Formats: sequence, structure tokens, C-alpha cells
Amino acid sequence: MRKWRNHWLQESESGDMKKPKKHFKPEVTVAMCKECGYCVEVCSQEVFEPASGLNSSGYHYMVVKHAENCNGCLKCFQICADFAISVEPEEDPARAEATGDQTTSAPGN
Repeated sequence: MRKWRNHWLQESESGDMKKPKKHFKPEVTVAMCKECGYCVEVCSQEVFEPASGLNSSGYHYMVVKHAENCNGCLKCFQICADFAISVEPEEDPARAEATGDQTTSAPGN
């Protein structure tokens, strides 16, 4: 791996340089979701699916089916009228280990 302009590039076997795929963690707040289905409609990666149960408000809700497919486009976050979806980037464990990065919080935070 080489660092170039604040981006980590991985060298493939053929010698070409490419950016590693970023990983994202979409989450649905069950208590806030009303299964409107907008997230399913805008997500081309098939990340969400309806759950079989009900939430505390008596609504069916959506669950994250394939988080590994999430590309971080935030369409689901933007379309959700109930603010029930969050999408956070995940640190690639291999990159963190290679660079020596340690994720820790300061005392008192």
C-alpha cells in the first residue's frame, strides 16, 4: 500500500494502483421506522428488507439485510421521512492495522 494525496492505494497483482472499497454501516432505528418502503425503493444495492415483526408503535419496520452491499450514497438517509436510518463509515481493519491507527476515545468523552 502507498499513500497518495491522503488516499490509500492498493497495488494489485498486475501492478495497477486502485483505491480500496470503503465499507459503510447502515442502521435502522426500529422504534422510529414505519415501513414506508422508501429506503427499499431508492437503494439499488438491496440493503434493506421488511421485518416480520412489529415495533413498539405497532408498525412493521425495515431491517438491514445486506450491509456489505452499502456504497454510502446516503439516498436512504435522505429519503427517510422519520429519520430512522443512519449510515456511518466503517474503518477497514486491515488498513488500520497497516497504518498503526488505534481508535480510542479521550477520557471524559
